[in-house]
Amino acid sequence: MKFIKANVFHRRNWPKANKFLYKCNYVSIKLPTKDINTKFFSLNKLNILSVNEKDYANGSPDLFKWCTELIEKRYKNKIDSLELITMPKILGYAFNPVSFIFCYSKNKLICTILKVNNTFSEDHYYINYAAKHDEELEQNYDIEKLFHVSPFLPREGYYKIKYRNNDDCINFNIDYYDRDNENILETYITGKKITIENNFMIFANVFNSAYLITRVIYLIHFQAVKLFFKKAKFYKKPKQNINKIT
Repeated sequence: MKFIKANVFHRRNWPKANKFLYKCNYVSIKLPTKDINTKFFSLNKLNILSVNEKDYANGSPDLFKWCTELIEKRYKNKIDSLELITMPKILGYAFNPVSFIFCYSKNKLICTILKVNNTFSEDHYYINYAAKHDEELEQNYDIEKLFHVSPFLPREGYYKIKYRNNDDCINFNIDYYDRDNENILETYITGKKITIENNFMIFANVFNSAYLITRVIYLIHFQAVKLFFKKAKFYKKPKQNINKIT
């Protein structure tokens, strides 16, 4: 397991300009894995810091098995490992706007799954087959926006995705374009991966992670209030699509 000290940036370009930058802590977990539970961190168990596989596998308790069956059915590829990058829970609570699942076969990247959450307790999985199987190469692709995230953006248009992920760092850009190809929103997540070698390193990150996760929730609502007072157009939440794995 590794910690990722990340910077997250959002910039709304149109029709109401707004931007902010914040820090957050992610964890990187390779699956299948040997027991990685420690005094302060647990996989699939309540702890000060924890990650539960069912939160990323549409309710299935085994994320690796769920991804294996999904990828084999969709792409006829067999995977032998995956990497989950997400914000850990603090005493059983977390809000993850987006988590990343990288699926591999013999160290070659097969596909990426973006697991997106909104503040209405809904989620969606965007799956993309990797055009370049070398993890050192930058991946680029477009995906249609099918999930309601912000009340200040419509559920239409598409995302431009650009990322590079390796053993040392992650750089992920997600830019939103409307149906007229206007770049409405730019976001990026970037950070270095730090190997966790002992309980002290985990303990040292507990209070920092708790603060940062709380701050993420605060910033989401604070930025919404700012957009409200800037008189950004408000979009009523549509009914979620039946198919939430696309």
